[in-house]
Amino acid sequence: MHFDPALLETYRTLLQTTDLQRAYQEFIRLFRFLRTELERQLPDFRFQSSITENAMDYAYFSFTDSGLKEKGLKLVVAFDYHRFLLEVRLSGVNRTAQCRWAEHWRDCPPPMELTTDPDHTDFVVRPLVETELSDGEKAAVAVKEAADRLLKIIP
Repeated sequence: MHFDPALLETYRTLLQTTDLQRAYQEFIRLFRFLRTELERQLPDFRFQSSITENAMDYAYFSFTDSGLKEKGLKLVVAFDYHRFLLEVRLSGVNRTAQCRWAEHWRDCPPPMELTTDPDHTDFVVRPLVETELSDGEKAAVAVKEAADRLLKIIP
């Protein structure tokens, strides 16, 4: 197997000439804090045991309660690296459930976004979370408020 030497050299240069590694570690510390803080604030929900990283495309963790689980839904806190945005997503527990729920909502309350392709996206509905990431407590409040907004639209 062969790998792109120019990309590997770029990666080496970034690691050696920038604070990329420390910046990434700080982001992971923030994201773990959000997960832990939400778990503390939402004791009735069951949280995924750790955060999941997806090759710097996005990082996420999910949580659910018995009502959501019964309906085939879960909440996901995701960070989109490319857009540098934090989101809370209402997602199906699998593609079948997700497609069923996408059919249920023809539109959703603004400023939430409804998926246009539930077979190929990882959400049914998502609001953007506007917050200053460097303030962990404010970020946790903003994420919880977005989750609360999503929970209110579920029949």
